[in-house]
Amino acid sequence: MTTPAISLAGVSRRFGALQAVRDVSLDVMPGERRAVLGPNGAGKTTLFNTICGDFPPTSGQILLFGEDISALRPHQRTRRGIGRTYQTSLLFNGLSVLENLFVAVRGLRPGRFSFLRPRGSDTGMAKARDIAERMRLSHLLHEQVLNLSHGQRRQLEIGMALAGDPRVLMLDEPAAGLSPGDRPELLLLLRELPRSLTLILIEHDMDIALPAADFVTVMKDGQVVVEAPPDRIEDDPVVQAIYLGGGH
Repeated sequence: MTTPAISLAGVSRRFGALQAVRDVSLDVMPGERRAVLGPNGAGKTTLFNTICGDFPPTSGQILLFGEDISALRPHQRTRRGIGRTYQTSLLFNGLSVLENLFVAVRGLRPGRFSFLRPRGSDTGMAKARDIAERMRLSHLLHEQVLNLSHGQRRQLEIGMALAGDPRVLMLDEPAAGLSPGDRPELLLLLRELPRSLTLILIEHDMDIALPAADFVTVMKDGQVVVEAPPDRIEDDPVVQAIYLGGGH
């Protein structure tokens, strides 16, 4: 049997008296696109942060391609192949698109603290240009990030998360704040990601999450309440109750 890219076994996260994530177990297979849905306060972002190492699990086990990473720090998990974006933008507004991507590429290489200006032949600079092309930002290479549209910033954030060649890419609400015109571009970018990359995304917008996903996990009150293919999610009575404000 294929080893899951991400495997959670009884993962919980408590903040004092608050149980933010409760006994979550799930497997995400290599190359899979998994969407995690749920209302505000469902525990989605806490679960993300637990997988990425921002909040170590209070209990349970997290495996990355069979390796127990439960006790590893965030940068150690990044080096083992987890890339991510955040709800809040972490871009360098005073730098250009190319400079942001180069910083992301350089940050994972030896000599990353060097202050020497890169040469034109620098392999990191070439990689930054390649990522910009993949994210459809080549025409904005020298534009300051401060001047980008919200949709372009989201594209750049995904590009920066790809700079470390992750095996698992985790996107925290990539469509948040996007205009209706920007959403098809984002969905196209997600669909074009190579299948060698495992994708897990938190998303409120079902119009983005369901077309991008192979499988959907729905959370409420820190627990997984539904797991199903996208074509069964909208008609699921538990999901309807959650999104229409009812109980389950």
